[in-house]
Amino acid sequence: MTYSRNLLAGDYIRANEAHQADLEKVKEKLDRKTGDYNQFWHDRNYLLNAHKVKAEVVFTHGSQDWNVKPLHVYQMFHALPDNIRKHLFFHHGAHVYMNNWQSIDFRESMNALLSKKLLGLATDYQLPTVIWQDNTAPQTWQSLDDFGKEDKLHTFSLGTEEKVIQNQYNQKDFERYGKTYQTFNTELYQGKANQITIDLPVSQDIHLNGRVELKLRVKSSTNKGLLSAQLLELEQKKYLQPYPAVLSARTIDNGRYHMLENLCELPFNPSPQRVITKGYLNLQNRTNLLTIEEIQPNEWMDFKLELQPTIYKLKEGDTLRLVLYTTDFEITIRDNTDHHLTVDLAQSTITIPS
Repeated sequence: MTYSRNLLAGDYIRANEAHQADLEKVKEKLDRKTGDYNQFWHDRNYLLNAHKVKAEVVFTHGSQDWNVKPLHVYQMFHALPDNIRKHLFFHHGAHVYMNNWQSIDFRESMNALLSKKLLGLATDYQLPTVIWQDNTAPQTWQSLDDFGKEDKLHTFSLGTEEKVIQNQYNQKDFERYGKTYQTFNTELYQGKANQITIDLPVSQDIHLNGRVELKLRVKSSTNKGLLSAQLLELEQKKYLQPYPAVLSARTIDNGRYHMLENLCELPFNPSPQRVITKGYLNLQNRTNLLTIEEIQPNEWMDFKLELQPTIYKLKEGDTLRLVLYTTDFEITIRDNTDHHLTVDLAQSTITIPS
């Protein structure tokens, strides 16, 4: 996305002036003032050229990656031409590598595929379309036919009343959350932030596969508004954690950079909740990113908010927790103006595809 040949000493001497000039252009075009999707972002949209791809494609992605979000791989996966083979390793980690995990030999999977494709090795080796890490057990993987299904839709009502989300925090909390967004997330999950919290019992087994959709009726007390949402599984039990732990130090031969490498795995440890998916919306872009609509103070708006796509197994008796709030201190613009959003829960639903 950016010109960045500035790390090595020789490159720095020759290119730093051009690099700094380019950074200034990038800062201007990013448009942090309005957050609008603009031509700068559109020119860097890989989806516009997806139809030109001719090679077999392999993706890896984590359901807890809020840097390169699941939506990015989901959209590219579905934008590729139908005539090419495509595969996705979808794990439950964050923005992490999976080449040295104990539960799956990703490196040898790639070696077998590349030996077939690049060296012409005669083999019947085929990767499944989706290789998914089962969230209900440690070191367990399944083959799936696709990422994103709507064979069955499970719809839950969000309530019977109107509830309010205050946007403004006292200055001490605002600064505290701004310094460490992890503190904000912890208190959000504990119900201590400015939020609406809705618990939903799961009455049957659901294998979520795709994008959870919120249908909401909302009004703002002013002419702007951010709405954030997180969907959690709520129960004190073992969940896969987002970052790999070392099982055995420097025991894998010929690892990255031809060095000995640690054997790792996502821990399966007790926790009070697990993030399933998230979503964020600037209410002026409630129809789509390219359409800016006015927000009339204290007038109801009906819209849909699709959360990040994911694959997650829920069992009968589980509890879902939906959290609605305004500013997300990890993801969105940090706004601390004095206004509030009102959500009509009786006219709002959540739908889970499986």
